[in-house]
Amino acid sequence: MKFEDSNIFKKLFNQYDSQREKVTSSLKELKLLLASESKESLQILDVYYKYIAGENISKEELAKANDKLEDILKGIGALGIFALPGGILAIAFLVKLGKKYGVDILPKKKF
Repeated sequence: MKFEDSNIFKKLFNQYDSQREKVTSSLKELKLLLASESKESLQILDVYYKYIAGENISKEELAKANDKLEDILKGIGALGIFALPGGILAIAFLVKLGKKYGVDILPKKKF
């Protein structure tokens, strides 16, 4: 290994080390967000189970569950596109195209 290669690794480590707190904080926020989404998903399923069982459900409750489900599906679609090579550019293009045609492809929930 050349001396220059060693310096590159040191720079990368120092950069990571200086951002460690930010990365840790971001991962903790992601964990809380995923826990919240999981809880909301269970609430959606509960509403749909009641609906299927024929229990009395308000229109507002059903509309709220439908909105949450729509957001989850949009998020899954965006994640699938993001995973592809050049996915970030594809998402930007699709958002712009969606705005042109009046279609919202991003979830309503802010991350």
